[in-house]
Amino acid sequence: MTLVEKQALYSEFFTISLSLQLNLVEFKDNETVPDKAGFLDEMPFVFKLATQVNSIEAESLRTIKNMGKQADELINFLNLQSQKIDLIISYILMQEDSESDRYQSQEFGAGGLTIQSDKKWPLEQKFRLKIFIPDESSAVYCYAEIIEATPIDNGFNYKLVYSQIREEDREILVRTALHQQSKQLRQLAQQKAQQASDSSN
Repeated sequence: MTLVEKQALYSEFFTISLSLQLNLVEFKDNETVPDKAGFLDEMPFVFKLATQVNSIEAESLRTIKNMGKQADELINFLNLQSQKIDLIISYILMQEDSESDRYQSQEFGAGGLTIQSDKKWPLEQKFRLKIFIPDESSAVYCYAEIIEATPIDNGFNYKLVYSQIREEDREILVRTALHQQSKQLRQLAQQKAQQASDSSN
């Protein structure tokens, strides 16, 4: 895939301003990037588990909601059970976070994200990437690479595209972006309503 195609893949999905905790570990110059099978083999089990739990929960609730009003109590019960599982999964995922490899996203989407760093990396530098998503009680493990580097004060702003990612994990990133966008829009509407209320008093 050419650099232009990678930039097109990044732009295929919308991005939002969002700070998520990441771990970024660069592939060394003499290190071979694993193929799809190797990528799946090296993925930590807890990331596979988190994705499976997330997908099962979403599908279960969607099925029950189609049952109508009588499903309300069952949905409440399952939500409570889901919260307990989410707490356990979140705790386990926290053990995968390495402080020395920690970054924060600036912009985030299902095609890629941006970070700031004082390190100087070349275009198409490849990384192992862990994305921690506490609001979804989930995390995603994938490969990413730099497709754009912009000098800023004290470093660079890097745009990375996900170069190897499971489709079910990309779906989690799509849902995360949509949920966060909805939350931001609600907050903006509340702020405007508050400002209107203040100006009328």
